[in-house]
Amino acid sequence: MSASDKKRQRKADQAEQMTQKQFREQKEAAAAKRKKTVYTVVGIVCAVAAVALLMWNHKGILDRGAVAAIVGGEDYKVPDLQYYYNQARNQTLAMYEQYEQQLGFSIGGPDVTKSDGAQWADEENNQTYADYFRESALARLKEVTALCNAAKADGYTLSEDGEKAIQTQLSQIDLICIQYGLNRAAYFNQAYGNGVTEEVFTRNLRNELLADEYASQHQESISYDDAALKAYYDEHPNELDSYDFRSFFVDGTAPSTVDADGKTVAATDAEKEAAMNEAKTKSDAAVQEIEAGEDREKTFIEVAPNYVSENYKVSYTDNANYSLSRGVVGNRLSQQNSVIYGWLSDSERKAGDVTALESAGNGYYVVLFLDRYLTEDPTVNIRHILIRPEVADDAATNSAGTKIPTDEAMAAAKAEAEALMEEWKADEATAKSFGALAEEHSEDGGSNTNGGLYKYVSKGDMVPNFDAWCFDPARQPGDVGLVENGGDDATYYGWHVIYFEKAEEPYWKGVAINAKQTSDQSEWRTGIVNAVEAVAADGMSKVGASNTAVPTPTAVPTETPAPTESPAA
Repeated sequence: MSASDKKRQRKADQAEQMTQKQFREQKEAAAAKRKKTVYTVVGIVCAVAAVALLMWNHKGILDRGAVAAIVGGEDYKVPDLQYYYNQARNQTLAMYEQYEQQLGFSIGGPDVTKSDGAQWADEENNQTYADYFRESALARLKEVTALCNAAKADGYTLSEDGEKAIQTQLSQIDLICIQYGLNRAAYFNQAYGNGVTEEVFTRNLRNELLADEYASQHQESISYDDAALKAYYDEHPNELDSYDFRSFFVDGTAPSTVDADGKTVAATDAEKEAAMNEAKTKSDAAVQEIEAGEDREKTFIEVAPNYVSENYKVSYTDNANYSLSRGVVGNRLSQQNSVIYGWLSDSERKAGDVTALESAGNGYYVVLFLDRYLTEDPTVNIRHILIRPEVADDAATNSAGTKIPTDEAMAAAKAEAEALMEEWKADEATAKSFGALAEEHSEDGGSNTNGGLYKYVSKGDMVPNFDAWCFDPARQPGDVGLVENGGDDATYYGWHVIYFEKAEEPYWKGVAINAKQTSDQSEWRTGIVNAVEAVAADGMSKVGASNTAVPTPTAVPTETPAPTESPAA
């Protein structure tokens, strides 16, 4: 079954499965824990800085000389804690904003029209948002202090990229200042208050970057020999083994109806139950039919078209491998479909076993187990830039439901991709410079924030042309190529500029390395941080206390929720 076929199947099944893009994103997210970008904090302030600037009126400088905390035996005054307070506040606002964008509705969070001390973060435990942000500020300062001390003891200093990140942050602040007619001093006073000057801001930002950078390079430095990885495999075989199986989905959803007024009427609970019962009966019948066959796999292929949704009968009839999944590694399968994974990974499973598995009230999977094994097939690390063509809203769609661009649009996308490849060749022509172009130009949301990088890519992970280029036997580190994606069953159209970094360990080793590094890094980090004592001092009550909410035409919602019981300001 092709990658696009699998994607269409998963979508049609209405199960909790992932598109190919989401799958690749999650795989990379797991690998990226070992190579996490440490400059997240750089973008956070500016992401909400303009809003924060308008939302808060800091009434003067309150006791900026007071000690707010003692961390590792060192006194930290109000401005330092105010810096971390605002970082925590801005991160929380950004998080809730992201949730709202993803879900399409608000799930709560801080009310920007009220002061932090006048609203509950945790009413049950009498914790206001001001309390929460102060606790977060102290915890982050403790962590940063501990890691900075360790970095200095190890002779580690902030990298050139880290220093550039600080200047980038200040440049972004300058743009905000231009927009609002401020200078830097006025900006920090209004956006942070309580004595946070440019000096205070820069010092603490540098410490944060140093701490995160040092922690990241420490995790990268952890390595394991084959014996350690084999021991990890022995403890986690279900996650690391590969599985071959066939499956199809028997739809158990009850259709909605349309009433006399043309309004959609959702299925009743009774109708939903009846639809699931019917799907259960059909899937059980399929299992019995397959078990009765002399060759279960052959019988599975023959009967599948009789049980799937009408839209997919042709696919199963015309393509014997439409139901086939081969070499799916356990930890990937658990992310794709935990129901099927749970059954396949049972230690008692044997070739030829077949069953029907319920899928979250949507229907039933009929699954045939073929094989389980540990694969030593190599993987690759690549970077890429995706350039998508312009597509008209009224464009025709292909068999996968993807809008088809014109030949002219595809030619324009190719020309843009070629220009980027030539720009890279004319510059440093390194992995780093390719990554910079990817972050600036790539339209692949799964990799355009990490230099276009995908690690531990297995054969078959990517779309066919992309996959063929990556696994060409002649491929060498540093190779760059241009690959088109399209066709009648394409789930997207575009051109890829691909940079081949290197051949990599088998995927299972990458999973094992990542898991062990994450665990060992967490233990190392916890030990370092716990060795530092951090206590709040009298001045902590002044941190965040000068924030008074003021109306703003760009930040206040058009409708303010009715007030609820909240603590006193």
